[in-house]
Amino acid sequence: MRAGEHEWLLPHVLLLPGAGTSPAYWDRLRHALSAQGVASTAVDLPCEDTIATLETYAELTAQAAERALRTGPRPMMLVAHSFGGFTAGLVPDLVPVQRIVLVGAMIPTPGESGSQWWQNTGQQEAHAAAARAAGLSRPMSFTDLFYNGFSPAQVTQAAAWERDQAGPPFEQPWPRDCWPEVPTNVLGFTDDRLLPPDLMRRVATDRLHTSLRLTPGGHMGMVSHPQQLADALLRA
Repeated sequence: MRAGEHEWLLPHVLLLPGAGTSPAYWDRLRHALSAQGVASTAVDLPCEDTIATLETYAELTAQAAERALRTGPRPMMLVAHSFGGFTAGLVPDLVPVQRIVLVGAMIPTPGESGSQWWQNTGQQEAHAAAARAAGLSRPMSFTDLFYNGFSPAQVTQAAAWERDQAGPPFEQPWPRDCWPEVPTNVLGFTDDRLLPPDLMRRVATDRLHTSLRLTPGGHMGMVSHPQQLADALLRA
């Protein structure tokens, strides 16, 4: 292998956030990727904008990808978290994507809205089972649901990541007629109480005909276990 050839093959990782969050929650994962020579971009979506649509989110993600690739061609790995799964499947129509990795993400079907997804997938039953297994009563506190596995300092910091999420993208039917023909991996977090592993395993099988791989952490495992998630992404 000639000098520089290995670096040429490393992907640029494009990180899509979930609903109502700042891209800053990807920072620890980005540091872990950077330590392995992998560049990344955390996409900032206008989640508070009531005019924005899923197509808006996809267009902004594609623009971020184009800016990232101006430094030189790289394989593009699109990593989507939580509600980011509804945007991820639209991006390959706008910009070349070599691989999609869904991390604790909602996987849509044609015509399904984000608000319908919970009932359609049986999320409430899976969430209730996860609460019982953790010995927690419902409804869970925000910290127990989203920030389990965080240090006290990380829980405090998380308040700065929270934003409002406008409703229209959640009510919009997913506009594609099928998932794009892009290699797609599905990762779940072992202690996710919002999208528990049993739920994600079933949804990955039913909707993408693929298996689920697990990595440590709760729903925001990129904060509590960034190195393990970075390793899992690079194995993908």
